[in-house]
Amino acid sequence: MTDEQPAAAATDRRARLAEYSSLCALLVSVLALSLGAYQAQQMNVQTRLMQNQSRASVWPYLSIGYSISDEGDHVGYTWQVDNDGVGPARIESVTMTLDGKPVEHWKDVFRVLYGDARVPASYAQVYGKVLPPNTNRETTIEALRIPDLQQAKIFYAAQDRFDMTICYCSVYDDCWIAHREDPVVQPVPRCDTRGTLQFEPRM
Repeated sequence: MTDEQPAAAATDRRARLAEYSSLCALLVSVLALSLGAYQAQQMNVQTRLMQNQSRASVWPYLSIGYSISDEGDHVGYTWQVDNDGVGPARIESVTMTLDGKPVEHWKDVFRVLYGDARVPASYAQVYGKVLPPNTNRETTIEALRIPDLQQAKIFYAAQDRFDMTICYCSVYDDCWIAHREDPVVQPVPRCDTRGTLQFEPRM
């Protein structure tokens, strides 16, 4: 064996060791990168989960219904809007149709149903209101109340000719559309009032 052979063997070992070290460093880098990507993904999942929980904690749910009574302190017909969710509802749009045609005021409805007869009634504006949830207190909007029982029965008999549509949003600007006597609300990107006749925009 010559003097060059041990030196060559040592050089070869150092080269292999350097290769192993480089390979280990590469593996560690890949592992660190994978771990960082996994942690980032988990953080994104947790962030989305927290956002969804935050949205769910203030989710409004509007229902449009009625009540009619022929006795007691609340005799008559009431058209009402309730928020059965857990967060406030910002009402952005209200439309009403009678026999498929848009109407703007309750007086337009009364003219069709009662002609020229006088109809004592009380009203509450729905459009533009922020309706708190019913969780801790009664927050129902009585949009229309007809105390006369005979006139109330006429309105009740005709109510299937009506459709009220309300578009409302949460504090996170998630929006939905509610229809009269329909328990299912439809999510929408936003409340678009362009080209629509708003019902009772002012009172």
